[in-house]
Amino acid sequence: MHKFLIELLLKYDFLEIVPMQGSFFKASILKQKVKLSPELLQLNYEKLSPIANPIILSYMQEDTIYIWFLKETSRDKKILIPESFLIYKALQNNHDGIFVFQTDPKQIYVLKEKKLQTAFVSHESIDSPTISIMKDEYNFTNVQIFDKKEHDKIVQNQLQRITFQELFAFMQFKIDRENLKKFFLEKLTYPIVSLLFLYMLVSYTQGYFLQKKQDTLMKEYQTFKTKNSEIKNAIRKHNKTVEKLQKFLKTEFEPVDPFGVVYDLYKVITKKDEATVEYFSFNNNNIKVKIKTHDNAIKYLKRFNTISYLKDVVIENTYKQSDGYKLHSYTMKIKEEDE
Repeated sequence: MHKFLIELLLKYDFLEIVPMQGSFFKASILKQKVKLSPELLQLNYEKLSPIANPIILSYMQEDTIYIWFLKETSRDKKILIPESFLIYKALQNNHDGIFVFQTDPKQIYVLKEKKLQTAFVSHESIDSPTISIMKDEYNFTNVQIFDKKEHDKIVQNQLQRITFQELFAFMQFKIDRENLKKFFLEKLTYPIVSLLFLYMLVSYTQGYFLQKKQDTLMKEYQTFKTKNSEIKNAIRKHNKTVEKLQKFLKTEFEPVDPFGVVYDLYKVITKKDEATVEYFSFNNNNIKVKIKTHDNAIKYLKRFNTISYLKDVVIENTYKQSDGYKLHSYTMKIKEEDE
């Protein structure tokens, strides 16, 4: 379902990958972990931008905030994901070093202690003074080089692995139930369901005429029943197609608004709580949520249980981190339509 959602967002122009040459990247260390609103981001970091009146994208990871400055455009109702963010996430589990992608222009990344130190484009050669300076600055000896095909493959693969939390981080509009529902209904559900029902109608019509043809042949040629095998096979194939479509509708288009589910789950944490959602997954009506907090796990368990369409809410485990926070893992399910 996650891959299907990404494809839909791209198809209906709701998600855009921002090319590296279309943005300016900056990493900054935070003295304390705080939640930065768009207004605070603009106030604190706009002065670092070489672009006038930029759009500012940000992603926080531990004590580091990654910032991308973009030119002001009509992108206020999209999810904007920097290309360099996808590359960084793909390289994060590699060893530290300097990574050069032979695109046009070249893309250069520096990772140290699994954190992105810098990312920029360059028309210089691999043995340029810039690379030598970076080797000295970060005490690296080798440069890992990728060609353009490897670059494109990494971007596409990482896009399929992006989490809901990362999508929300780069969302350029207010998370509002009505806005999300309106988008989901107008841009996603109606066109897809219409196409599916049109396809089913064609299939049923085809099956009807095949059946009528079979009946006619059976009456006229009783002694040649074996010659109807091709028609029987066609009807059998049609029935399998219809069965697959019905199964698809039941599993992918159940009467549950996935954006509404996300909205309700995020309301479990109030403004007064010192807590954050560290992980969220929604797959085949199974939901998993991880909450980082000082609070007891029962507090949020009770709140989950107040959501009418959830069942089997369970505290899977609790892990106490070195910074004193607790990471509570919860699992739950969406009730069936007849429950």
